[in-house]
Amino acid sequence: MAKSRKSGDSEEQQAAAVDLIALLTPPGCDGLYESEVVMPDADFDFDQLAADVAPEPEPAEVKKPAGPAKAKPVSPAAKPGQPTAPAKMRPPPTSAEEYETLARASAPSSFRASATPAGPSGEKPGSARLQPLAEIPGDTLDKVAAEIAECTRCDLCKTRNKTVPGVGNPKARLVLIGEAPGADEDASGVPFVGRAGQHLDKILAAAGFKREEIYICNILKCRPPGNRNPTLSEMLVCTPFLQRQLRLIEPKLIGCLGNVAIKFVIGPDSPGITRIHGQWFTSIFGVPAMAMYHPSYLIRDTSREKGSPNWQMWQDIQALKKRYDEFSG
Repeated sequence: MAKSRKSGDSEEQQAAAVDLIALLTPPGCDGLYESEVVMPDADFDFDQLAADVAPEPEPAEVKKPAGPAKAKPVSPAAKPGQPTAPAKMRPPPTSAEEYETLARASAPSSFRASATPAGPSGEKPGSARLQPLAEIPGDTLDKVAAEIAECTRCDLCKTRNKTVPGVGNPKARLVLIGEAPGADEDASGVPFVGRAGQHLDKILAAAGFKREEIYICNILKCRPPGNRNPTLSEMLVCTPFLQRQLRLIEPKLIGCLGNVAIKFVIGPDSPGITRIHGQWFTSIFGVPAMAMYHPSYLIRDTSREKGSPNWQMWQDIQALKKRYDEFSG
């Protein structure tokens, strides 16, 4: 029980303080306020305060014509002082069927999955393909970026510093897709500029790529707080932006950087990156896509020995460059 304290407090003031505490304390929360209550001055108007905090009378109930009684569901009574259980969150999808069901239920009308036919020789089919977006007259990458900057379709707009649409050649033959911006990208508005991005630049340069000749972006255009993994709903909200970017760029190849990008762009049933890196798949965008290590994973394991992730990435990037060169002309 809270205590009152002030020299010279009258018995009436003490009683009023106790009455006010009882009035302001929620039911079942007796003993919640353990600190002392400092009494106001002697001329304080307790009656007015009590009137200010007293609950307003409930409006008179309007009687409706009597009808057949409906049974009401009975929920188990909560114990006094015990919080109600939070609503359960939907677990992430674990199969292509569940993924497609969620996509159809929560995605914009432009996001519709359909069966993906087998790709060319050496290219494995993915789990789904997106139906084409409606044509947007005069659409450009700058317009997409401007819409991304104004986007408020999910709560990431409340925590972002800058949006990160993408950067590079607007007619690139190769588009690299990661999962989401990090802290450095959120500060600069440019994808892959932190330590991981610098490591990626070295790998690209060593394989003969120039960063300005390719296009680099992420599925999400805003940074998730704490660099957590994107949620499915966040990725679905951003998908039309990515779909428009790819339609405008018309790449010949996609490089999926990391498990999150792989399982979204290729399919949720895709094995882990250590099992399928370097392999080609038909993406949900209908463009051949290679599964690749994310550079942030590579900087955590700096080994260059044969069989290490960095050694494997070097083999994969060379294979990507070889196929890329087939489209030169």
